[in-house]
Amino acid sequence: MKNAIQITFSEEMLDEFTKAIKEAVKEELPKYQNSFQKDWLSTEEVMEMLSVSRRTVQNYRDEGKISYFQHGRKILYPREGVEEFLRKNMIKAYR
Repeated sequence: MKNAIQITFSEEMLDEFTKAIKEAVKEELPKYQNSFQKDWLSTEEVMEMLSVSRRTVQNYRDEGKISYFQHGRKILYPREGVEEFLRKNMIKAYR
């Protein structure tokens, strides 16, 4: 034997309930965004991250300086690979 409860909401109550949930999610989402950080970056994101042009990113790819994945015309870069490139090319302070 199943126990079932049926709750009926008016259209207005349902709208208010939906609105309250959306607001709560908007409030909480920023707290978790860093934990959902993307593992793959687009060319535009790499350009912004390195402050270089599209052609420079392509040169880095062609020279094997940064790793990438290509599916058809779409090119993606592993975040870890771009961060490694930055670490390898960082000039340490000498003082």
